[in-house]
Amino acid sequence: MKSYNTQDFSFISDNSKDNRKHSSTSIKVDATNNKVEDKNEVISLLDKFKKIDGRDFFDIEDLNYVLPSDKLEAERANLSYILRKHLWRSNYSSPITEMLEKGGANILDIGCGSGDWIIDMAIEYPSSTFIGIDVDSSFFPPIDKCPPNVCFLTCNVTYGIPFPKETFDFVYMDMMFTAFTEPQWSNLIKDIVRVLKFDGWIESSELTFRFQNMGKTTKWIHDTAVKASMKERGVNVHISAMMPKFFESNDELTNIQCVKIEYPIGDWYGYFGKYSVNNVRRVFHSMVFVPQYMGITYDEYTELLKDFVKESNENKTYTHLQRCFAKKTLFTSF
Repeated sequence: MKSYNTQDFSFISDNSKDNRKHSSTSIKVDATNNKVEDKNEVISLLDKFKKIDGRDFFDIEDLNYVLPSDKLEAERANLSYILRKHLWRSNYSSPITEMLEKGGANILDIGCGSGDWIIDMAIEYPSSTFIGIDVDSSFFPPIDKCPPNVCFLTCNVTYGIPFPKETFDFVYMDMMFTAFTEPQWSNLIKDIVRVLKFDGWIESSELTFRFQNMGKTTKWIHDTAVKASMKERGVNVHISAMMPKFFESNDELTNIQCVKIEYPIGDWYGYFGKYSVNNVRRVFHSMVFVPQYMGITYDEYTELLKDFVKESNENKTYTHLQRCFAKKTLFTSF
């Protein structure tokens, strides 16, 4: 037995020019009269962000994101997306291609960032609707850069996904391992299943963050980053290992599958490794709270990351990407 959602939902885009915040977080002041040019932007910045070692971090209760939310992080995330897509040779692993090609499907991307995945998917499958949600709208693409079947909404999913039950045919999350505590992950999976249609699919794509062939300095940085993320934000960056358990604990999810591929780090793997080691170095560098747990300054930490790059090149360091996906099934009693 299948349950079909026939209600027509109208999605309101939050990527209009009027709603767009500036990418830069600088405050413009008229020196002649000391008036602030954009009052709403200043209020938003004071309420949402705090600056640590030159990087902008969210300062919102119940938001535990480990990495910054600024232009540098957005640029790094764009590079990371290109690398992951290259390795996977696809944007998803769930068996949904036939559904997407048929059209009429509603797709949700949680933590969409600057919308690279959403826009790629929307161009490839123009007959389906793609919704991207993220707590930070700063880097949503301008509406004139988006396909007509795309919209973006500002949303903090730790307070719930703002859609009715059985709305989406596919819900996707990518690289959210630095975003939530374990209880938040558990609640989020339950809420995703709520908004997912029967016979719809959920997919989580994460970095395992368990490095192989680490040098001495790399192990020190890695192990400290893992511990510091938990102590500072309550975030388990090894959450990918728990994802199958989150899926299995929900009675409505079936056909649970997890697949892994290697993620090489270092020049030893050619151009990909050159870009990937830079990507990982920037992730570590963005974890500005790590140096204090190592007993060194941030400048010393920056220098130490050069040894991470050197060791990764010499030791052929690698980690894994993991995708877990499952189907929501309607069970009937006889």
